[in-house]
Amino acid sequence: MAKKIDNIYKSYLDGSINRVDLDWLLHYFDQASDEELEHLTSLAWNDFEEDRIDQSFASHIELIKERLVDSLNESKNLNESKKQPIRFRKQQKWWAAASILLVAGLATWFYLGQGTNRSDVAAPSAATLYVKDKYGKEIAILPQTDSLWEMGDISFSRVDSQTIKVIALGKNPSLQTIYTPNSDFRLVLEDGTKITMNAASTLKFQVPFDPSKREVSLEGEGYFEVAHDAQRPFTVTAGAARVEVLGTVFNVRNYASDGHVTTSLLSGRIALSKSGTAERIVLRPGETAVTDQKGIHIERLTPKQAVAWTAGYFDYRDQSLRVILSDLSRWYGVDIDTTTLPSDQSIYMKVRKKIPLQEMLNLLNEASGLDFQLNNKKITLKTTNKNKNN
Repeated sequence: MAKKIDNIYKSYLDGSINRVDLDWLLHYFDQASDEELEHLTSLAWNDFEEDRIDQSFASHIELIKERLVDSLNESKNLNESKKQPIRFRKQQKWWAAASILLVAGLATWFYLGQGTNRSDVAAPSAATLYVKDKYGKEIAILPQTDSLWEMGDISFSRVDSQTIKVIALGKNPSLQTIYTPNSDFRLVLEDGTKITMNAASTLKFQVPFDPSKREVSLEGEGYFEVAHDAQRPFTVTAGAARVEVLGTVFNVRNYASDGHVTTSLLSGRIALSKSGTAERIVLRPGETAVTDQKGIHIERLTPKQAVAWTAGYFDYRDQSLRVILSDLSRWYGVDIDTTTLPSDQSIYMKVRKKIPLQEMLNLLNEASGLDFQLNNKKITLKTTNKNKNN
């Protein structure tokens, strides 16, 4: 048990802990003795190399160490005198646990934040959106340029660095193709509908919408907040899946590398159908459905997990390495070598999307026990005799 807790706590220190282990670690804090908490504390101190820590950072650690030692000593003295109230003892224990977590948080800040100022580490791309009209004319909407762009009868107005409002200047409908290569971007359509696009996603729609319907097609992933309009149903076509709504919030993932379309409903009501078949189901809030060659079926994935990308996270729970690496490829703009990937290994992992790629690979290596490397903008798995035998 001690070895398992040590390993789980070390995974917290290096930032690769999964949610299941984190829940177990917090539960352990509630049950552990003072001696067991002191043992974990020693792991935190030993993980720092004094000559690599600047003075301001070291002072934070020393302050925590002093307070934690005082807290544990006081707890011991009160235990020996048999006069410690139960409530106060729990406060002492939780102060020790909180101190351990704080040290771990500082460690993560140091190693992932302060210790990675290297120019050779790939960072996520700046938010960039490209717009192409039906004639093939294209413009790039960049973070630090003008706030207003026009293409024929269409205007694009910047709301913030990652949000663009689409405005129809005339009544003649115009087909627009909007895509983002390696970043998130949000669109506000002329009806008030908001769509957040994930990396490597393409959205096609007519501006202005037809008076009787609103239709868009999606390749990639999009988070939809559809404005209610009972007279104009909103339809999303994503591969073989077709989503019909009146006004609701949902997420659609339609990457070709996945081999299926995933639809997650957060609120409202949507009807999901598969093209070329009569199959049609109605999703309730909190449900996720997968549309593939076999049809439409409810999946275990929760909508909260499905939309973690909109809050700036990669959130994987029992996810295959192939899907994870495909996401990293799109987000960081690199290639992947899938020929040597294990086909039966799944990962639990939640991490911010803004960290450099090399740090992301370090965390993935810890979580998987494998050795992924970045060479010439390509992610490869370093094979060993053990891996080859598997």
